[in-house]
Order: sequence, then C-alpha cells, then structure tokens
Amino acid sequence: MSHPLLSFSVTKSFEGFTLDCEATFDSGVTAIFGPSGSGKTTLLNCIAGLLTPDEGEVEVLGRTVYSSSAGINVAPEKRRFGYVFQDSALFPHMTVRDNIMYGYKLTPHRYRQTEPDQLVELFQLSHLLDRNVTNLSGGERQRVALAR
Repeated sequence: MSHPLLSFSVTKSFEGFTLDCEATFDSGVTAIFGPSGSGKTTLLNCIAGLLTPDEGEVEVLGRTVYSSSAGINVAPEKRRFGYVFQDSALFPHMTVRDNIMYGYKLTPHRYRQTEPDQLVELFQLSHLLDRNVTNLSGGERQRVALAR
C-alpha cells in the first residue's frame, strides 16, 4: 500500500490570525504562495516541526510526525523533512564547502542518497567552494543552502 508523500490538517492561532489548512501531496513539486501574512511560513514551520500546531495531524510517507489527539510530536531533526529558510541560514564562519559538508556529515549513512560532488555540480558551485559565504550573492547563498 502506497502512502502520500505528505498529508496534513493543521490549525494554529495567533492574536488576530488563524491558520486552518489541509492538503495531501503524492509527488512532484508543490509551491505555497499567497500574500504576506497569509500563513505560508507558519504552515511550513508546523509541517517541519519548528512550530507546534494547536491541533491536527501531519504525516510524512504514512508516518505520523504530529498528532494532537495521539500526543505525537516528533522532533524536527527526526522528521526527515527538508526545509530551506528564506534567509538561507548559512554558517558565516564557514566556506561554501564546509557548509555543504556540515549537512552531509549530519545525515546518517543510510539516508545519504546524493554525494556532495553531485550537489556541487547540480547547483554549479565548484568555483565557489573555497569562498566564505558572506561574500556570495543572494542567489549563490540560496544554491549553497539547497546543497547543504
């Protein structure tokens, strides 16, 4: 039996705003868009486990990673859900190579599906490997963050 890639139904309230969102995604590329303040980041943070919904469920490949009714709230690092922050969140004291290797070293061997050299080629970063990330353009920073 095949499970959806991602399935969620979450509610999160703040003063003056309530996110109430439900969806199921089987595969492919999905974009979340909307006006500023519509809850895009709140939704992603709830799915990734960086923010706890007030109620609901989040399943990744059939595995429940959050359930308010069952009292499940798997830590973000154990959800195996990738997230690239808008500000890229790179380590400023490290080179491009070191930033990429940091993420790679944190990934257990059994979950490694791509080698750093493949990512460097895919994101066209070879000429930037020894550069400090503080000296990159916004687009270069985003590519490094994706590779990491």
